[in-house]
Amino acid sequence: MKDKRRSRPRKDRKTGRILFWLLVVVPVVLLGLAAILNWVVMPLVTGRGRELPVPELVGRTLEEAEQLIARAGLALGDVRTVDDTAFAPGRVVLQAPPAGRRVKPGRVVQLNVSRGANRLTVPDIAGMESELAIALLEEAGLAVAEIESLRMPDLPPGRVIATRPVAGFEVERGAAIVLAVSAPVGKFPMPNLIGAQLETAGGIIASQGLVLAGVQHAESDEPAGLVMVQFPEEGSSVASGDSVHLIVAVPVKPDSLH
Repeated sequence: MKDKRRSRPRKDRKTGRILFWLLVVVPVVLLGLAAILNWVVMPLVTGRGRELPVPELVGRTLEEAEQLIARAGLALGDVRTVDDTAFAPGRVVLQAPPAGRRVKPGRVVQLNVSRGANRLTVPDIAGMESELAIALLEEAGLAVAEIESLRMPDLPPGRVIATRPVAGFEVERGAAIVLAVSAPVGKFPMPNLIGAQLETAGGIIASQGLVLAGVQHAESDEPAGLVMVQFPEEGSSVASGDSVHLIVAVPVKPDSLH
């Protein structure tokens, strides 16, 4: 009987320890695990699966779009140039994925960029020097098919009088334009043609009322089609209808290198 009475306090102490673990230690451990899960594990998991919004790129220049894509943590993919009448050349007309869609970091963004309309308006180049007018037409995507010389005593020689089709007319990209250019009256100095491409030199000759009578070719390291020699020489006194002869560069043949 004595031993049974003494064992009761030991059981009470054991029960107390169990209650202490259940009520104090276990909750503290669980709170600690929850904190680790919340502050360490979850950020790692959500960080791997985070998504970014695609920025609005339509209407931007290609350079601006590239900067926005890089800033958003994305990558620039294929860039296609397309005909478009709504946006100026060099502006983004379409993007994929579209603006606002949420994607993984590093996602590739494809762009369509406007090259302008396939139809162009003939610019007003009346009064310009023929060389500048030819350069502007070519830069605009048009081609000079022919130059007609007209005697215009009131205009300096080599000035554009009109175009055919006329300024303001819509044509296809690459369309051929005919220039009417003022021809000089009486004697005038021969213009310099050396260093010009044959097509450009021919336009200058026609604009001055001269005649391209002959073109010879000579092998050279100069770019193909470049005028190397002209006759009459620059500054010589010539008149409308005089003949001009040119020597133009052609690539060196492989056999002639040995």
